[in-house]
Amino acid sequence: MFRWFSLQSGIRGGGYLRQIDALRGWAILLVFFFHAWGISGGSSASEPSLWFSYVAAGRTGVTLFFVISGFLLSIPWLRAMQSPDIATPSLKNYYAARVLRIVPLYYLAVLTACIGSGSWDTGFKAFTFQVVGFEVFPFSVVWWTLVTEVQFYLLLPLLIWLLAGGAKRRMIFLLVFVFWAATYVSQVLDNPSDEKVRSYLLTKSLFGRLPAFLLGMFSAWIFVRARQVPMLSANWISGVGAVAILLALYVNGMVLQHSVSLGEWRSESNWHQHHTYEAILWSIVVLVLTLTKPFFYGVLINPVLAVVGKISYSLYLWHVPILFYLMYPAKERLGAAFSQSLTFYLLTFAALSLSLLASLFTYKYVELPGLNLKRRLPV
Repeated sequence: MFRWFSLQSGIRGGGYLRQIDALRGWAILLVFFFHAWGISGGSSASEPSLWFSYVAAGRTGVTLFFVISGFLLSIPWLRAMQSPDIATPSLKNYYAARVLRIVPLYYLAVLTACIGSGSWDTGFKAFTFQVVGFEVFPFSVVWWTLVTEVQFYLLLPLLIWLLAGGAKRRMIFLLVFVFWAATYVSQVLDNPSDEKVRSYLLTKSLFGRLPAFLLGMFSAWIFVRARQVPMLSANWISGVGAVAILLALYVNGMVLQHSVSLGEWRSESNWHQHHTYEAILWSIVVLVLTLTKPFFYGVLINPVLAVVGKISYSLYLWHVPILFYLMYPAKERLGAAFSQSLTFYLLTFAALSLSLLASLFTYKYVELPGLNLKRRLPV
């Protein structure tokens, strides 16, 4: 029945990492349950439990997605920089691969939203990868992240060109980075007022989320150089890796716990650096799982999560409208009691099931044809 499905669809140049697909699975599940909890109207106490914070602040899954993008997309360039026997990736094929991966499904989602809402002017903005916020609710809730991803796709080759050059290019990179950091501090972090809407909007762009992508790139640099280190195959490394992941997840839980206690507006506008803390901790998880096999490796990295991760793009685009249209009528009927009712849990399970089915359908008929074309492109 599923002979058409392969975890390696769209992979160019070999080097498939099932760990990354499984981590994508975790990321989309965090985002899904975050939106389910938010749509239900559920609220947390000022001191939510550490692990429940992963649901109440499950938007951290977006940070994980950004780290993964920086990690995966920079690996071919970094390998070429490391070895003279590996050709530098073609810029034309790189952009063609990004278009084939992102555009078909995104345009289908935008077209569906426009037909359903009649908001064609907003749809045109979305088609050109402009931020539209909640203007086509509930479809457009997650679109800003794709705009941010596309901004990174455009910037990555330039970053690599600067880093791979001589001292002059690296000096230019350093100067640009210092300029960005100073602007980021002054426009986003140095924000004592809750009324700075402009700085809040900046956090929903590559300008505000660049640290996550850069940390993903830095993780890829470590990965390319460390994966052949013999010590990483030693038995005791499994224990060290397990401790590192548990510590990273625990500290990240503390970060998320504090962001929940602040509330979304204050945490996003006045404590935006928490996304950088998340990205550092997720980078540790990515590196440990791609370089070692900790004791509970099979719990974190398994075929089920890899499949969920493989269809995570479809799942990401469809889950919010499915959640909303399933849950909102019941929420309106039950009021504040909805988030604590059995109906909430049943509808969450139903929404997840429907989202998975819809995602499998669009993965097969929209994503997969693009992935098959993408795989034919030389690196």
